[in-house]
Amino acid sequence: MTPIIKHIILPTLLFTTTLLYGQSDSVRIVESFQRKNFVQPYVGTFTRQLLFNSTEENAMYDLLFSPNSSAFAGISVAYKKINLYLEGSLPNTQLVNRQNTNVRAISLFMHQFKQKFGFTAFTSYNKGLLMYMPNTASYGDRSDLRMITIGAHFYNIINGDRFSYVAANSLTELQTKSSGSFVLMVSPLFRQLYSAESIVPDSFRRFHLDGATTPSNSLTFLTLQARPGYVYNFVFNKGKYFISPAVYVGGGLEGHTYKSGNERHTGINVTSGYRIKTVAGINAEKYFLSLEYLRDSYTSYLYKTNIRNTYTEMSCNLGVRF
Repeated sequence: MTPIIKHIILPTLLFTTTLLYGQSDSVRIVESFQRKNFVQPYVGTFTRQLLFNSTEENAMYDLLFSPNSSAFAGISVAYKKINLYLEGSLPNTQLVNRQNTNVRAISLFMHQFKQKFGFTAFTSYNKGLLMYMPNTASYGDRSDLRMITIGAHFYNIINGDRFSYVAANSLTELQTKSSGSFVLMVSPLFRQLYSAESIVPDSFRRFHLDGATTPSNSLTFLTLQARPGYVYNFVFNKGKYFISPAVYVGGGLEGHTYKSGNERHTGINVTSGYRIKTVAGINAEKYFLSLEYLRDSYTSYLYKTNIRNTYTEMSCNLGVRF
């Protein structure tokens, strides 16, 4: 069975068949809050893993990279049409102590949602990554690596008349009855991982990518991925309490450029991915509280390597409207 059938078509068909659900009543059950502005402090923790899984089917050849994952705290302030975020890592929560590593990261994002459409745009830059070393059961510093990610998620909310995406995620509206919607998420992405030395260490080169023994200096992907999904918002007490699970499954195509020594390889490869998110909390007129869990993963099938990029986040958000 080919990768595109096994990892994209079959999961998508199974997902859409299992979650087929619709509402014939088109009455609007979403309300706006009188207080439009808010202050929202939050705390959370995240991990990101970049796994180079060799198709040799032996875990001893796998490579696991990660930024210096940590807990974080931040604050979001919305006033009229301006929404500002300020966020930073909490000290002494990194995989490797900040004083002993050159790994650094910066990221920016923005989002906007209407009744039936929305988008989230993001960019990040990693100066150095950590590489897991099984012999010491710890992470080592790979300060030679650089990683750039630029992309966006575009959402088409099918049942926007009876389902509020922002009520189920950011709590800026109130959904008074339980309802759900199919959502199509389309994601264009640019990703680049490069090193002045070699992405893959010498002893692992013949098990990864094209198997060449020359240094692997750069990997670049231009991706277009579609992940259809379904979100349902279970509400209680006219929307004051809620829990909203969401699942997206799909895939797409990538154009890649791979540089190994003086050789440059270009081509097309397939990709598959999924996204799971659950938000639960209290959505009241003046105060709101939410707990969130997010796991987003996509895999690129490239030569002798399956490159899996997985992001996991848990957070607690407390807001006051004014």
